[in-house]
Amino acid sequence: MRHIFVNSEKRFVIIGLACGFVALAAIMGYASMGYVRHMNIFWPEEIRQTLEFREVNGQTIVVGTVGNAGVNPDLIMRTGDFTYILTVKNNGTMSHQLYVEGIEKSTRLLEPGQSYKITLNSRYEASYNYYDISNGKHLLGTITAKYVVPLDKIEAK
Repeated sequence: MRHIFVNSEKRFVIIGLACGFVALAAIMGYASMGYVRHMNIFWPEEIRQTLEFREVNGQTIVVGTVGNAGVNPDLIMRTGDFTYILTVKNNGTMSHQLYVEGIEKSTRLLEPGQSYKITLNSRYEASYNYYDISNGKHLLGTITAKYVVPLDKIEAK
């Protein structure tokens, strides 16, 4: 009688281990397909970038310092419920004010050493020019809003 009871315990442990390994493999397979994210997917995503005003040879320029690079960079943001947060710093010697035409957003007048954040959104694909409007209207670059197709919506051909 004891012999039958020991075999049933061993069988229970072996079945439990086998089920555990199958469950672990299923979880790993599901997670590796991209359905699991490091953050809650219901929170709206945001992109943060920084531009700095500077004067070079008497010309006002902006330089991308965080999230972008170059002089007077062409910026790209996503359409829809995505937030684009642009920090603008004045590292020049004169006052500056960034203005985005079409979205009608601007920083306040920034004195040297000051910074300001603006939040931009666009429902549709479009290009918006951005200017320094502190002393006239000087074109600096463009911000392009692009529609991005989610990976799970792409159909294989």
